[in-house]
Amino acid sequence: MTALAPVRAVLTLGPAATGTDLLELAAAESDEPVPGEAEPDDICTIRHTGGTTGHPKGICSTFAQVAGFQTEPSPYERRQLVCTTLAHVGGMFADVTLRTGGTVVLLEDFDPAEVLAAVERERITDLFLLPPLLYRLLDHPDLDRTDTSGLRALVYGGCAASPTRIADAVRRLGPVLLQFYGQSEVGGISMLMPDQHDPARPELLRTAGQVLPGVEVAIRDEEGRDLPPGQRGEICVRSPHVMQGYWKQPELTAQVLRDGWLHTGDVGFLDEEGFLTVADRLKDMIIVVGGHVYTSELEDLLDTHPDVLHSAVFGVRDADHMEQVHAVVVPRPGGEADEQRLRAMVREARGAMYEPARITFAEALPLTEAGKPDKNLLRKEAERALVG
Repeated sequence: MTALAPVRAVLTLGPAATGTDLLELAAAESDEPVPGEAEPDDICTIRHTGGTTGHPKGICSTFAQVAGFQTEPSPYERRQLVCTTLAHVGGMFADVTLRTGGTVVLLEDFDPAEVLAAVERERITDLFLLPPLLYRLLDHPDLDRTDTSGLRALVYGGCAASPTRIADAVRRLGPVLLQFYGQSEVGGISMLMPDQHDPARPELLRTAGQVLPGVEVAIRDEEGRDLPPGQRGEICVRSPHVMQGYWKQPELTAQVLRDGWLHTGDVGFLDEEGFLTVADRLKDMIIVVGGHVYTSELEDLLDTHPDVLHSAVFGVRDADHMEQVHAVVVPRPGGEADEQRLRAMVREARGAMYEPARITFAEALPLTEAGKPDKNLLRKEAERALVG
């Protein structure tokens, strides 16, 4: 075949009729490590974002940043189950497990029955799930007859989580839940530890935990001024792990990196105890007559209804280019949730501003490849329905 292709050289592993044996070449070389020529500030890795708000972007980190990433020794032998894409957070936890001498078990895709079977069969200790996938695990009939006693840490994050569903998870799985809030551009920002997952304190379950050591968080208004505890603004982060920039996108880099601070595009606030709450994405926040509707707050409220399993809230522009609040709800099978009852519940709890103009029902929410609710798709479907 090589005679048919115009290649300069053919390299083989081991003797072959055609080509140069790489093993023979290597045997003649010195055993000393090859000295690196990279400088600490040179780009070492280019990772990609999850693409939640658009096309995935390349995130550049230097050799110094990668070398400075420390993995703490695990107090137990980690057995990590990865059932989400390795290109997202699941891959990061797989790396951590392998660096600490643990075992990684891979599933081709997320299927709740297969995940539960693997947790029991493989004596899984560590698992990462995005909230929608965690809900599917909780709703699967196999959960109550699965031995999950080997679990030491079930980490969740990547999008907003319902305090009601998280409290249910703690009651059924035990004190193993840990919320991780971060971004590809900066790594970890805050964590809500297992001992802070108290079902009796739902207001704590709504937070993303406390800011990690070595990370600075500032809440800022549109003019860049720092806001006091309790006031909402953009979450800005400074840490040694903030990216150098987006690959070949200097304009976008300049928008999010200013004076050493990363502007996350998330809206949130810090409380007096230092707990960070993420209220919404700036791009997802719905501007209506009378103020702003924070989608995660409305989702939290809808999810408290006993006949609602999951919900997604988003804004849709009408014919007058005004934003309307829309919601898609996954009802509990056999339940009595309907549009009018849910709208009345919202109106009574949060007022007319938060009441959705329309609530539709679905067997499941569409998810992105990373496992987040695909609000872009839901928005397009709602816009088509308005036009139709």
